[in-house]
Amino acid sequence: MARDDDDDPLGPARLLLVTALRLANKAAAADDHKGCYELLACAARLARKVKGLGEVADFRLERALDEAENAGDPEEQAQELQGAFEGLLGDDDDPAEEPAVLADPLAAVQAFIGMAISIGAPAYNTGDHQGCYDVYACTARMALATVPAAPPEARAKLTEALERAAALDDPNEQAWAMRNGFDAIGEMGGPALSNREVQLYLSLAIRLGAPAYNAGDHRGCFETYACAARFLVNAQAVPDATKEALRAALEQASTLQNVTRQAWVMREAFDALLPKAADPGAPDPQA
Repeated sequence: MARDDDDDPLGPARLLLVTALRLANKAAAADDHKGCYELLACAARLARKVKGLGEVADFRLERALDEAENAGDPEEQAQELQGAFEGLLGDDDDPAEEPAVLADPLAAVQAFIGMAISIGAPAYNTGDHQGCYDVYACTARMALATVPAAPPEARAKLTEALERAAALDDPNEQAWAMRNGFDAIGEMGGPALSNREVQLYLSLAIRLGAPAYNAGDHRGCFETYACAARFLVNAQAVPDATKEALRAALEQASTLQNVTRQAWVMREAFDALLPKAADPGAPDPQA
């Protein structure tokens, strides 16, 4: 799943920073400045562990983390990291296109959850359990604040997960409390999707999962792919053949103990469903 990032000082970390900034900006707009800061701080720490990150970018993230930690209040802390991320990404950065299904409230929540998992799961796997929990909790609060039309059951599960996690003291248990709530929402029935929207969702999952794989986080890659697959399996109006292919991939992956192979089972299923020219920005499937 390699991609030529030699000319990019951010390397595979670029999509991680884009995704984190997208979620954090929505959290800031909902006045959750503390959550915005914590989410960006987790992403910055994780980005510094990604192979291929340039020395200058690494230094700028390190400096931004230090300056944010010493800032006066959460809003200033968040602004310090937001400014650093925007400076690294540049004005001409063109984030991966988001699926049009974000207009559907449940799909919006599920998409935000998928984006959060693409950051939180790799952070968890590097040992940053607190950061993983921070990302998940911030995303849950943001979804509750910005998607008021989400189904009551989905809102209830987000609220329940937040309350359950808040009652715990161990970040590991807190992260899992949030993740269990996220997975329950991911299994809910989704919206009616066009074939183009299915392709966009698969492409977005690849854009998020492939950099994690390239950085050595095969489990984070697999979890990103599996989240997208479960969403599409439960969505309405997705062709039966597409659902069956994804369902078969999920079932096959569940029987494997090697997470690298699990990631490849999902990626091979995605590639089979995508036209070869559907996502020219996605990494080529190379061993």
